[in-house]
Amino acid sequence: MASDSAAWAGEPVGERVVIDHWLAAEARKGAVVAVDGEPGDTRDDRRAGTPDGRRERTPDDPATGALDDGRGPVSKWSATAPDGSETIESTVDALSDDEALDALLRRKPGAAAFLWRARPVEWSRIALRRAEFERLRFVDGPDGLAWHALAPSGNVMDGARRITAGDRTTLEAETGVDVERACSMAESLADGDRLVPLVLTKRRGSGPPAIADGNHRATAIALHLLRTGEYRPQRAYLGVGANPVLRPLWQRIRGAFARLRSDGARW
Repeated sequence: MASDSAAWAGEPVGERVVIDHWLAAEARKGAVVAVDGEPGDTRDDRRAGTPDGRRERTPDDPATGALDDGRGPVSKWSATAPDGSETIESTVDALSDDEALDALLRRKPGAAAFLWRARPVEWSRIALRRAEFERLRFVDGPDGLAWHALAPSGNVMDGARRITAGDRTTLEAETGVDVERACSMAESLADGDRLVPLVLTKRRGSGPPAIADGNHRATAIALHLLRTGEYRPQRAYLGVGANPVLRPLWQRIRGAFARLRSDGARW
């Protein structure tokens, strides 16, 4: 029997491709907009940092020149240089598989834990249809905190609707979500830009994926969709992992019904 990811349209990719993409996005932070339609072609979108365009510095911010794991710098990061010198991508690529996974787990211990908790994980590169995008869930986390404080349902469109209907400053104070950052990204979409791929994860046979990486980007897409009615197919890396041992049957039944949707969506 074909697996979920094999049965769906998409280009199979190795886990290391996803880890490299995710690590580079984490290191770059400010560069979230792709050009020329290629996942690896990115430019520095200063509006994606702080609302006034200035960069915030954190202990492991790539602008400081080091990625710190608490035991000292473990790798050097640098912005793309016009003379062809070392780039973020080439630095990530130089890491061994174990080093790359370890670095990602240190930076994103919650979301990236899926990579080992749900093994084996099958990864593919897909283009999200509108109906699929509208069913995406924010990254898993405690109820009432961050993204789930913004949208208790967990649905990305519900989060965007709340931003559209509410006061940004109040929402930021209530939820801790950087609402201005998402709104700034939405403005870049209105200018014709495209955002780099999301990283999505789901259990085999379950419902819609969670957004492991790219919650601000997804919110921006949802805001743009609500404001303009325009949806440009968003690219994503989709990871489909194994079911928990105790709950495979009902999840598979649920997944089978989901694949019968009349709109042709994958979930």
